Amino acid sequence: MSRWEGFEELVEVVNCGSFSGAAKVLGVSKGHVSQQVSRLEDRLKVRLLHRTTRKISMTEIGEIYYRQCRQVVEDLESAEQAINTLQRQVKGQLRISTPHLIGEILVVPALAEFIKLHPALDVDLHLSSRRVDLIEERVDLAIQVGARKQANVVNHRLASTVFHVVASPEYLESHGIPEKPADLKQHNCLLFVDAGNSKPWKFKGPRGVVRVRVKNSWRSNSGHALRCAAEQGLGLAYLPDYYLRDNLADGSLVAVLNSWQAIDREIVAICQHRRHLSTKIRLLTEFLSEHFQREIGSLAKI
Repeated sequence: MSRWEGFEELVEVVNCGSFSGAAKVLGVSKGHVSQQVSRLEDRLKVRLLHRTTRKISMTEIGEIYYRQCRQVVEDLESAEQAINTLQRQVKGQLRISTPHLIGEILVVPALAEFIKLHPALDVDLHLSSRRVDLIEERVDLAIQVGARKQANVVNHRLASTVFHVVASPEYLESHGIPEKPADLKQHNCLLFVDAGNSKPWKFKGPRGVVRVRVKNSWRSNSGHALRCAAEQGLGLAYLPDYYLRDNLADGSLVAVLNSWQAIDREIVAICQHRRHLSTKIRLLTEFLSEHFQREIGSLAKI
């Protein structure tokens, strides 16, 4: 028999003055309560209660034991209330990892708004395209393009994004407009590189996905740097839609290869698989989803 079995039943029997009253409070049968108290007495090798057909009273040892057990029950109730209170509050530390492109435009302003709503939070934001280990690095939330397939994580879809090839009007006037992905090899392309790695530019054509490895003389792990270089006429940039709202609206950048369908990508928030998701992570995920979809959705109006 576990050391914890029976003590809660004993406390309720004394509190209620009967086995039937305790059974009702605990949501079990009267026989179960009686059996648990009897087993507790057998384990302790003492009598805790005097039982008669009309009354239940405590022995001297029972009264001492009851006071101690009652304190344990009260402490457990206080602990549960504290947890429930914390679960309703949004406080404590949040460790978040996200790539530069998403972080610079979407995550940083969204987090700033979220912190204004929940000032008790302490945020640690790390910008990197490296795929972090949530457990080893104690990361609460990783925001990235594309879901993870690991069994121990949960993927929360936030929004869809599309990448576009853009250039300044001056560059296109001087170098011509590419009409198909293969034409990109004749242009200077501004390449996103992080930790020495880069990815091909991808498009969807009638025969499936087309990947193009481009030549370049400008590389950076900052979306701002790539966009600025494109604005200055240094070449073509391949950037997500949420980076391009103002530029496409004012004409400082022009999208090309529009007849080639861009590939939609999912932005997801990834957290450890837990039975109960903390309030702060759940609320932040919901907030990010609303913020991302509002920001990206507004591009359709351009």
